Amino acid sequence: MNYLAHLHLAHLSHTSLAGALLGEYARGDIDQGLPAPLQLGIRLHRQIDSFTDAHPRHLGAVQSLPPPFRRYGGIIMDMMFDHFLARHWSRYHPWALADFIGYSHRQLLPSEHWPPALVTLVARLKQHRLLAQYESFEGITRAIIRIDGRFRRPSPLPDCAPLLRAHYDEMEQAFLAFYPELQDFVLSQTRRD
Repeated sequence: MNYLAHLHLAHLSHTSLAGALLGEYARGDIDQGLPAPLQLGIRLHRQIDSFTDAHPRHLGAVQSLPPPFRRYGGIIMDMMFDHFLARHWSRYHPWALADFIGYSHRQLLPSEHWPPALVTLVARLKQHRLLAQYESFEGITRAIIRIDGRFRRPSPLPDCAPLLRAHYDEMEQAFLAFYPELQDFVLSQTRRD
């Protein structure tokens, strides 16, 4: 899952929004010097990613992509699942998407525990209103294309729009079947912690 889903699931489970994003950058053992809410957020982020990557709906959607896109299938599906979450937001949250994004922006205030990459990410999310762009096909396509800039070598991601259109309905159905299971998983994990 990508940023919107991690923030949504943190809010759903009453865990740290900052910790949910920090999980993207924390490697190895969780720093025991971090505040407990950030540690829990990192742990939950990892559990969400593991559950998602192993789930048959997600795996099936990735495997349905043709080469050379299949190699980047995890990235594509994580982004598309955020797109479908934004498109079907009212099924999963009582607030309007714009209100939730505004709330998230207000909650995500840099702290001494944030690595510079997270500070930069949150500044970009706020400045460019990136999460709001996930709702449109054009916005999510642009977001996927921008990921190509992170790789040392060119990827096929700049050419993804026709593929996404061709597989759009299948991806959407995979998300709609998958996301309630992920929500239940997250709630079960946070009740245990």
